[in-house]
Amino acid sequence: MAKSKHKNSARNNKQKNKEHTPPAAQKTAKSAAPISSLVVSLEPLAPLIIRSGRPFAAYVGVDDMRFPPPSTIAGCLRNAWARATGHPLDASLFNLEISGALLLHPNEQGDLRVLAPKPADAHYFGHGDDARCIRAEPKPFDEGCGADLPAGLLPLRLTVDEKVKASSGPHWWDWKDLLAFRTGQEMPKYTELKERGWSPPMGDRRIHVAIDSKTLASEAGHLFQTEGMDFAPTNQWLKEKVDKPNLRLLVRCAEPLSEDLVYLGGERRLAQLHPEPEATWPIAPPNWFENIVKAGGLTLTLLTPACFSAGYRPGWLDETLTGEPPQVSGLRLQLIAAAVERWHPHSGWDLATQQPRQTRKLVAAGATYWFRLLDQPSPNALKSLWLSSLCDLEQDRRDGYGLALPAPWTPPNA
Repeated sequence: MAKSKHKNSARNNKQKNKEHTPPAAQKTAKSAAPISSLVVSLEPLAPLIIRSGRPFAAYVGVDDMRFPPPSTIAGCLRNAWARATGHPLDASLFNLEISGALLLHPNEQGDLRVLAPKPADAHYFGHGDDARCIRAEPKPFDEGCGADLPAGLLPLRLTVDEKVKASSGPHWWDWKDLLAFRTGQEMPKYTELKERGWSPPMGDRRIHVAIDSKTLASEAGHLFQTEGMDFAPTNQWLKEKVDKPNLRLLVRCAEPLSEDLVYLGGERRLAQLHPEPEATWPIAPPNWFENIVKAGGLTLTLLTPACFSAGYRPGWLDETLTGEPPQVSGLRLQLIAAAVERWHPHSGWDLATQQPRQTRKLVAAGATYWFRLLDQPSPNALKSLWLSSLCDLEQDRRDGYGLALPAPWTPPNA
């Protein structure tokens, strides 16, 4: 009798605990995250300090906040994988391929949304209720007009003759909005883009000073500032943190990773590594590559910054703007137009040689290239282009630079 009463009591307590469990926690229990996965997210636990590589000096101002470049993400995950597996911290770690990072936006219910950089051919105009987003497309010059563009390269022109001044908008778009934009669908409303998108908040700016150990006074010329990027949501009215999930960095790794606490960026800022279901990484919609073949052309939009030997354009394009991307041998493309924003400086400190790395000019994420297909490739051959790197150097591709989204596009007079 006592045994039966004990069972009933345990059952009642279990039911009571279930009733008091928050819905989000119940959902997590039903669909628990994998123990290890090729797809992971990094949740920054403090504002990230990512410097451009400018030297500290008395005449140098604040180093503006930056989104973590692919090499920073790659170094973090390679170090985490080496510590977890016992792999030596040597040059062979550079062979571990990393892809990313995109943004992952979890909500209170545990649902995950992927965000991608705003494409460079999307432009914001107006303010308030009149704010809108307008696309730019490759179109030939009007008669009597011209520019110093390379031969064969078309200019970009707005699809709407807009009279108001340019404005600002979300720097990151919801993945579905990006796919809709790239396939020529009706432009999403500005309010929808802003509600589903994200822009970095004001940076976490701090002043640093070096102290002379002998005099305990500040060293001359060693007063500098850093600005961190905060991924935690803020209340825009109260200017204080709210109890909502942090944004995460979504990355794909060639080797599975498990839950861990890692260092990310400068000043050894902490981040939580979470294994995610592999389905979290974006996949191509049905008939996506068949539509590219039918269209006779495609766009390639950078999701991460890229480094090209020819400046704004990939080095695998020759002087006639034709070439083959490194992922698909035999796929001949001709560049028709390009939308590229201001380049980003990138440098760093080489731990192996104990000296600064050479500064490079990165093509900013969001840059878009329009290509004509010179051959009739098979849809299966084009699958290798999906979220793969367009960079010239193999190490840049392994580090995750230049990830691109291919999308169907019909060239003029195709």
